[in-house]
Amino acid sequence: MSPIIRTLSSLSLVAAGIACGGANQESAVPGTGVTSAQSADSAVVRQLATARCDREQRCNNVGAGQRYASREVCMDQMRGSLANDLNTHECPKGIDDAQLDRCMTAVRSEECSRPLDTLSRIDKCRTSTLCMK
Repeated sequence: MSPIIRTLSSLSLVAAGIACGGANQESAVPGTGVTSAQSADSAVVRQLATARCDREQRCNNVGAGQRYASREVCMDQMRGSLANDLNTHECPKGIDDAQLDRCMTAVRSEECSRPLDTLSRIDKCRTSTLCMK
C-alpha cells in the first residue's frame, strides 16, 4: 500500500474514532424504531460503509488499479466520510431506523453506471432524511 493511501486510511480511522465517540455507545431506543444519537455514530456508519463498499465491489471499483485499492481502503474512506455526516451534532435525536432501511436499499440498488461519490446524492440518504426531527 502506498504511503499516501496508508496515511489517508489512518486519518480516516482517527476521524471515525473521534466522531464515533469511542466505546461509550448506547443501544437503540427500545420500541421506537430510532437509533439513539450515541449509537448512531458507530452502528449506522458501519452499516452504511458496508453497503457502500459492497456496491463498489459489485461495480468493480475495488482492487488493484481501481478507485479503492482494497476493501479495507474503501471501508476506511467510507467510515471517515460518513462519520463526518452522521454524528450527534448533525443528528442530535438519533437516526430513524425506517429511513436508514430505505437508504440502505437505495445504496444497494444504485446502478454502477451512476457514480456514487457522496451518499447525499441519494435523496433517501441525506442527513435531513435520516436524522430524527
